[in-house]
Amino acid sequence: MINYIDQFLSHPLQMLTFFLLAFPGRVLALSVHEFAHAWVANRCGDPTAKLMGRMTLNPLKHLDPLGTVLMLVVGYGWARPVPVNPRNYRNYRRDDLLVSLAGVTMNALMFLLGLLLMLLFFALSIRRSAEPGSGIMLSALLARYDYYDVAIYWAQQSFGEIAGYAFQMLYYFTVTNLVLCLFNLLPVPPLDGYHVFNDLILRRRQLFANPQTARIASTVMFVLVLSGVVGRVLGWVDARVLDGAAGVAVSALRAMGLIGG
Repeated sequence: MINYIDQFLSHPLQMLTFFLLAFPGRVLALSVHEFAHAWVANRCGDPTAKLMGRMTLNPLKHLDPLGTVLMLVVGYGWARPVPVNPRNYRNYRRDDLLVSLAGVTMNALMFLLGLLLMLLFFALSIRRSAEPGSGIMLSALLARYDYYDVAIYWAQQSFGEIAGYAFQMLYYFTVTNLVLCLFNLLPVPPLDGYHVFNDLILRRRQLFANPQTARIASTVMFVLVLSGVVGRVLGWVDARVLDGAAGVAVSALRAMGLIGG
């Protein structure tokens, strides 16, 4: 959190641009996560979320005021959990597992879709600027700079500044889905990972942690998020996944003959 504030004070215009570009993707990623919970719960026999108007992609139905503010300030936030009534499930434990995995599965799918769209965007921008020597120049840039920075630069050169901003918005949406997927798999109440851990390993009849345990776990997680510990851990994992994805993307572009070896 302190790092974010320092950056904002040092580079206010740059950070404001970052917030404006990242916020839509973050809101959409949270919305698809909660929609997936509601949709699967309804399919499993529990219409609670649907009856309360939560089976929708409308962000206004899902955003939590504090979670939204923190998402802007520290980069991590949350939406209002979708209400469920496990007594309506057709199969108590199986359906709880399916509902719990729905959100992270949707985020994982959105992450893969975002990566594919970024690759197509980059490929189109390369084809549009196919001039003599451009492939060699692009290979040299990829050897020196981060794949995503090069992709943004090349999109701006090929389609204009607006296209560069669009690519950045797509990138933030993609990364946010990866973060949400990994974060929610942590086996800590009230996160989805706790239900998965309970359903597959602990196998206790009680699906939800008792209120006191949930409050303590939520407080500890909140402190870890604000301290930056969660961000550093998830950031390290994100970097490894994104580096791997970038390597695959570069290999695919070389296979298509768009850049040199």
